[in-house]
Amino acid sequence: MGFDLSQYQTVQERIDLFWNSFPNGRLNLEIVLLNEAQVVMKAEVYLDKADEKPAAVDFAEERLGTSHINKVSFVENCATSAYGRAISALGGQFSPKGKRPSAQEMEKVIRVNEILFTKAEELFKAKDLVALKQIYVDAKNAKLPKEQLDQIVTWGRELGNS
Repeated sequence: MGFDLSQYQTVQERIDLFWNSFPNGRLNLEIVLLNEAQVVMKAEVYLDKADEKPAAVDFAEERLGTSHINKVSFVENCATSAYGRAISALGGQFSPKGKRPSAQEMEKVIRVNEILFTKAEELFKAKDLVALKQIYVDAKNAKLPKEQLDQIVTWGRELGNS
């Protein structure tokens, strides 16, 4: 896996911490893009309701059907992610140990890694070297753990030698 999920705050922990620290604060959310397959949201964090400019801003993006949750609630999931990212941008206690992503975002990384590795294994079994090479590039860009990348290379070598 390469990281410890317990080292990351949940979005709910960040929201609770924000309201405890800034009870007169304000959180704004805006849908930037919404279509049948994708949503992008912008979250703004104000330390006081009267502030004219946000103290922090960040975005989140989700795609319909990319996880169990996103099959039924991809808009809501995106809103949660946007809030978590924006609050984390405040730094300090809102992003402990420099861990800006939330626990939920890191769980998404795990899911993507599992999907990529499973697809690579299927391509190896199907003896599709060309597609396996492309999955390797995608897996490397997604920063799959070294042992999984090494396994994909091994599969590629076996296919190349057959």
